Amino acid sequence: MSGTHLDITEQKRIENALILAKNEAEKANQAKSEFLSRMSHELRTPMNSILGFAQLLDMEELNPKQKKKVSNILNGGKHLLNLINEVLDISGIEAGRVSLSFVPVQLGRMIGEAIDTLHPAARAMHVKFELVNPDHDLLFVKADPYRLRQVLLNLISNAIKYNRKGGTVKIKTELQNVIESAITLVRISVSDTGPGINPELIEKLFMPFERIGAERSGIEGTGLGLMVVKGLMDAMGGHVGVESVPGEGSTFWIELPHVADQETEAGQTEHRSLPHTMINEKSGTILYIEDNASNTELVEQILLEHRPSIHFVSSTKGAQTVPLSMEYAPELILLDLDLPDMQGIEVIRLLQAEEKTKEIPVVVVSADAMAHQIEKLVKAGAKDYLTKPLDIMAFLLVVDDWVGSAK
Repeated sequence: MSGTHLDITEQKRIENALILAKNEAEKANQAKSEFLSRMSHELRTPMNSILGFAQLLDMEELNPKQKKKVSNILNGGKHLLNLINEVLDISGIEAGRVSLSFVPVQLGRMIGEAIDTLHPAARAMHVKFELVNPDHDLLFVKADPYRLRQVLLNLISNAIKYNRKGGTVKIKTELQNVIESAITLVRISVSDTGPGINPELIEKLFMPFERIGAERSGIEGTGLGLMVVKGLMDAMGGHVGVESVPGEGSTFWIELPHVADQETEAGQTEHRSLPHTMINEKSGTILYIEDNASNTELVEQILLEHRPSIHFVSSTKGAQTVPLSMEYAPELILLDLDLPDMQGIEVIRLLQAEEKTKEIPVVVVSADAMAHQIEKLVKAGAKDYLTKPLDIMAFLLVVDDWVGSAK
């Protein structure tokens, strides 16, 4: 009887090495994710006080000199917040943690909203907008509305910043037929009348921290914005490109799949009007669980000045949430995640386990803006998730959704 002996020692060694490398990589990604989550929290917490109280001041009656000072604080704070967001976006894209929800999106409305948002920046540069294709209201693309808005804001903002004073930003939409795949794409082009880009530098545009001509322009930024655009377009199955003529200007374009009109009903972007800054006499009780004194004071001041009939109760301890909820029966619980005695997700579980508190809506108010964290808390039962720094108008919308009715 004869047989064949096969030595698989080396094969097993390679397999074990691959498994070990995979485990190490997963641990490294987990550590990176936890680090970013913590850094998000640590950076956003002081920004909440800076931008929050600045917004409150801006909503008051100020003289022109005071208004200018507050405006400078808000602009500087928002610029810093944008830098934080870009770093987190890049990290999320690299880790494959971009959460997307695809629906048909109406381009006319989306572009209009982006222009409205950036109109003050354009006015400061004396830049005019020009829309090419009056039928863009009839065009719909398959995309994530939030991420597409982010991409458009980035491209249009760049077209304003890197333009010449008194220049033009041209936004063009057009159908592109891809013959080999029988797919119809919509191309959105954003053109400026700035200095343009030398051909040998174009390939660097979508690389991190590359800011072409930044040393001459004095324009603020990190060079991460276009990398975020490319990452988001890749994640949505789209394309991005650029064409430029030195001395004449540049055109950045994106392409996304076109969807038919009959699919558009589900894709209407939600458009809610902002609440009036005037006093609203809604009444009820809000319980806020937060261990940072300045954050608690900010929310208390917002309510005192704009919703004075709402009774405000607060505590620094997660363990007090259920007893205080049973005592005061709040219409809404605002909940921080990093509490000294327990995590916010455990507080939600305790509330849901108690018959008298399980139906009280909980809105998380956290400095952790990582997408996976938001998804986890919503799945755990949170009705909404507000990230710090708070947008006061958005905060008041949430309050009005859940607390009482007008007297």
